[in-house]
Amino acid sequence: MAILLKCFSFAQFCEILVTLPDEVLDYVRRKYGEDRVSLVATVSTMRTRSAVRETAKACGLDEGQIKRLVASLPRRWRRGPRQRDESTVEEALASMSSVELDGIDGSVLEKVVRKAFAIRGQPHHLSVHPGGIVITPGPLTDVLPVQWATKGFLIAQFDHRDVEALGLPKIDLLGVSALTVLADAAELVRRGRDPGFRLDDIPLDDPKTADLLARGETIGVFQCDSVGAQSTLRKLQARTVRDLAVANAFFKPGPATGGMARTFVRRYRGEEETAYLHPALAPILALTSGVLIFQEQILRVAREIAGLSWEEAGYLRRGMSKMDPDEMARMETRFVQGCQRPPPEGPGFTGEQARRLWEQVAVFSGYGFNQGHATAYAGVSYRMAYLKTHWPAPFFCARLANRGGYHHPAVYMAEAMRLGIDIRPPHVNQSERGFTLAWEGEHPVLWMGLRQVRDLRRTTVRSIVVERERHAFADLRDFVQRVSLQTKEVAHLAQCGALDGLGESRAALLAEAEEVGRAGSALQMSLFEGGGWDGVKVAPESLEQRLGWERALLGYPVSGLQEPLKGVADRLPEYVPLRRLPELSGRLVTVAGVRLPGWTGGEGFFLWDGETWVIAKVGEARKTPAPWEPVVLRGRWVRDEWWTCWLQMEGRGAE
Repeated sequence: MAILLKCFSFAQFCEILVTLPDEVLDYVRRKYGEDRVSLVATVSTMRTRSAVRETAKACGLDEGQIKRLVASLPRRWRRGPRQRDESTVEEALASMSSVELDGIDGSVLEKVVRKAFAIRGQPHHLSVHPGGIVITPGPLTDVLPVQWATKGFLIAQFDHRDVEALGLPKIDLLGVSALTVLADAAELVRRGRDPGFRLDDIPLDDPKTADLLARGETIGVFQCDSVGAQSTLRKLQARTVRDLAVANAFFKPGPATGGMARTFVRRYRGEEETAYLHPALAPILALTSGVLIFQEQILRVAREIAGLSWEEAGYLRRGMSKMDPDEMARMETRFVQGCQRPPPEGPGFTGEQARRLWEQVAVFSGYGFNQGHATAYAGVSYRMAYLKTHWPAPFFCARLANRGGYHHPAVYMAEAMRLGIDIRPPHVNQSERGFTLAWEGEHPVLWMGLRQVRDLRRTTVRSIVVERERHAFADLRDFVQRVSLQTKEVAHLAQCGALDGLGESRAALLAEAEEVGRAGSALQMSLFEGGGWDGVKVAPESLEQRLGWERALLGYPVSGLQEPLKGVADRLPEYVPLRRLPELSGRLVTVAGVRLPGWTGGEGFFLWDGETWVIAKVGEARKTPAPWEPVVLRGRWVRDEWWTCWLQMEGRGAE
């Protein structure tokens, strides 16, 4: 079956194709027939928590008991997919013995946990594959069972492995939000600064972008966001699209844990000569310094070195984890014997060489990246890095407006502020529905979107934007006269800062809004009061109150991002600003800041002081501070051999 694809430029691809995944899927259904196209299912299996939850229900525990039971299960950070769900029954029971589980009989508790661990890994429910579809030559129901998905598309009741076993190819139509970020950022650049800017014109050899990649300063950049990915860029000193493709593939669990990681880094950096286990591997592994990095290399090794069939090679590429022990033993025997075939039919490996190659392949297979995929992603990553380097304000506006990305939005806000971009709460005279970029002279400002205000209706947001386009709101009464608002909407807008400047303070605005409510309308107030509001003077809200309102209504205290320690400044001991830590490497120092919410992608948490952020790592016996909590920390600025740096804590106190 042939599928005709139209060629698009990179910019068109971003702006048309995958920003509209439902429309693309609808096109495929119309093109090949609605009765011949279906989404692919994926079977969600039980992990420890879901297994305990379901078992507890079956054993008659109430909802409160179940919540306490699940919360008491051990939590550990795992470095990779091979290490997930490794806790044992004994570990779970031991962790629960020290937790308050009143009302749960000990024998029932043990029964629930043991039965839960027995069903861990079993199917839980049917989900939808993120992008997989199948197209059949005839009606779907002639080949496989189907059901309706919530969006109105048919979904196969088989997962991708079963679909392929039937001989049906799975096609992936992936919606990558990074492409939307690129398209939106480019539009902001054209609208605000450079009308002729095009993504297709981005040079792929830009020195400043190369420097940013090599430093690993890639928060917000697709596929380069996590601490681990940034460390990989520094290790490889990535500067080009090719380097990014290699870094993308190398960061996957197969290459990173295949026993050759350090060797590969040294070779890629030119610090060690490339060597091959056998000369026959040189044509296959020359591009990657003699180390397995891409899936295509697994296929070539299986075919050209081990002499396996294409079917066997494809099976091997999919991974050892999908084989039972007997299959794995048979595959190992076939592979090792095939590598030892004498020339000219085979490469003539020794038994030891064949077994060593099998060990590398076994660890790698199933967890690699194919080269085409890695290179395509690298093109997206490089262009995002270019935008962050040269157009950081449009880049972060688009990044935050699309509500996606690896990190919590607060982390992206902190990174934008580190680069000199102001972040402000939503405002009725400035904000659109999502994040809005404005310029005060040459200084960029990002205004949060009105949709981020809790309980603000979509119709209200539309009315605010339409009315503001006529002319700006002058004061509170002007605002409430022109926009139909619920009482709580006025209060929430005032409390989060969206009405700042329309009154003396947020507290005064709340008091005035209350007077308007009692009068019935702002117009009636004008008639009875002669055009002015003569309310009682209201004391301004405290900083603590203001930040509390913002956190409750917006999700984070935006006003406190600039000066997160202002409210406790008089109680802080002498401390070192985070920006000075590189100067004091290895010395025991005291620092202060707030923990940003979210996960780093590795150990530790983001610590922010209003100027910059660092990764702070705690010992196992220490507790991670709550988000936005001002803390005083004692620790040392350390770095590894690849210049990945962090603050290793040796003490902690909260202020």
